[in-house]
Amino acid sequence: MIFCNGQIYAKVWKATPAENGKYIDLRISTSEKDQDGNFVNSTWFPRAIGHAANSLKGVKDGDRILITKAKFTNESREISEGNRRSYFNFRILEAKIISEDNQHQSSHGAEAVKKEPTLPPSAPIIDEAEDCPW
Repeated sequence: MIFCNGQIYAKVWKATPAENGKYIDLRISTSEKDQDGNFVNSTWFPRAIGHAANSLKGVKDGDRILITKAKFTNESREISEGNRRSYFNFRILEAKIISEDNQHQSSHGAEAVKKEPTLPPSAPIIDEAEDCPW
């Protein structure tokens, strides 16, 4: 199991709330630039639960969301007697719908909005690739 406490920006392609309102099944996409500057897209099928389901209640197809807490697991299930299959499970624990103002800033003015991270004075700064543990 992997927990993510970072920021994941995603576009919602389909939102299907449960009848009881306890969760929302989503179809989202994320993207990143490759070394050549081209965008590489990924499609995901997460379920928003708990706080995320409450804060995403009004999400519509085409909205952009910011995921701040998520959990990824690889679960094994028996599909027939003696045969097992592995399933990727993506749960969104905390998220919010991004307003139009935030969408404009994050997609068009990232350089102007981006702030340098501040480190405590005792934290070491790693400059060299060989200093990385991986």
